Amino acid sequence: MVEGIEKSIGLSFKDLIIHLKDIKSHSFSGNLIVKVEPNLIWTFSFRLGRLGWVDGGIEPIGCWQRNLSLAKLDLPPEKLAEINNPHKTSLDSHILAELLVAELIDRSKCADLVAGMTIESLFDVIQFSQHSGNRLSYQFTQTGAGNSQLNLVLPLLEIEPILTKSIQTWQEWSNVGLAAYAPSLFAIVSKSLEVSQLLNNSDLHHTVLAIDGNRSLRSLAVNNRQSVLNFTSTILPLLRSGFISLSPQPKSRVSKPNNPEISNQLSGQFSEPINNSPSLDNSSAKQAPLIACIDDSILIYQSLERILTEHGYRSYGVQDPLRIMPSLIRNKPDFIFLDLLMPITNGYEVCEQIRKTPSLKHIPVVILTGKDGLIDRMRSKMVGATGFLGKPVDSESVLKMIDKHLVGVP
Repeated sequence: MVEGIEKSIGLSFKDLIIHLKDIKSHSFSGNLIVKVEPNLIWTFSFRLGRLGWVDGGIEPIGCWQRNLSLAKLDLPPEKLAEINNPHKTSLDSHILAELLVAELIDRSKCADLVAGMTIESLFDVIQFSQHSGNRLSYQFTQTGAGNSQLNLVLPLLEIEPILTKSIQTWQEWSNVGLAAYAPSLFAIVSKSLEVSQLLNNSDLHHTVLAIDGNRSLRSLAVNNRQSVLNFTSTILPLLRSGFISLSPQPKSRVSKPNNPEISNQLSGQFSEPINNSPSLDNSSAKQAPLIACIDDSILIYQSLERILTEHGYRSYGVQDPLRIMPSLIRNKPDFIFLDLLMPITNGYEVCEQIRKTPSLKHIPVVILTGKDGLIDRMRSKMVGATGFLGKPVDSESVLKMIDKHLVGVP
């Protein structure tokens, strides 16, 4: 029985399973802190033996945002901005509680969201503990059942089915030869191979184009509307050949990792030496305007990319709604094509955010849509859109729109 604080060191995941069952059988309330040497840490919060929340790991914010996007909620713009804040450094269980109280998410979806986050976390505990020689430790801090108002709001989950699903997911991952590749790591395209080597496989070619170094394998899979198992199996030859490497830090932070010990440990276990992805910033490309294509459909982006590159423009695509504003702020494109209908958010909300962002507010934004109604056009103008273009796109219309609105760019 656990009383107060218990520390256990040098154990395996099987030992942790026993401890989780002990928490359940004795209806304990408190935080179970699980650590894989040297410094990977997860926190599982329990109330009366049932799970309420999980935090930690390599990409806790990505885990939270990804599972929230999978819930397909229709959230107000201010909540979306708060959730997708690129400077966020901690999880927001209080936001989830607020969504519940405001009835913007039902308890079933909330439970599914927390279960999904926990399955990912337990999967990672299994994988990293095995690669660390089962050097697993945990500490349970027991508290009163009603110590947290938050615990009284969030749904409480039975740990056994979540634990079973986590183990099953790990076994499936391991059985197809992926045990050496952690889905929580960030995919980065290496310079060691030429992109031309992929041209005979269009699916892989466009998958590689979507890898920006700032998304984990899990997030890339969600963006491609695949399971992480299928997605990673598809790119496995590129991982094995070194074309794609895995990093414990996103590309934007590789030069200054938050935790050098974790970075060094995981780089040695799960990835080849990290290289930066190919850049467009050569002397000739610098002269060409950069055009952002924001659309959750890879097919639409491919069509736009072909038109733009054939006529000398640089382009990049954003299919993940959670990455739109951070990507635009980072890349500062000269022109934006913006899809009207996307999961989580829509073109009106994104355009409004662009116009409220000082560094972006003067960039031309053309709304893309399969609709062509007067109301859509009027609403687009109201949120500051520069133009309106129907789908499917064609070369003549795209180029006319650019010629009309792209001003002052060489």
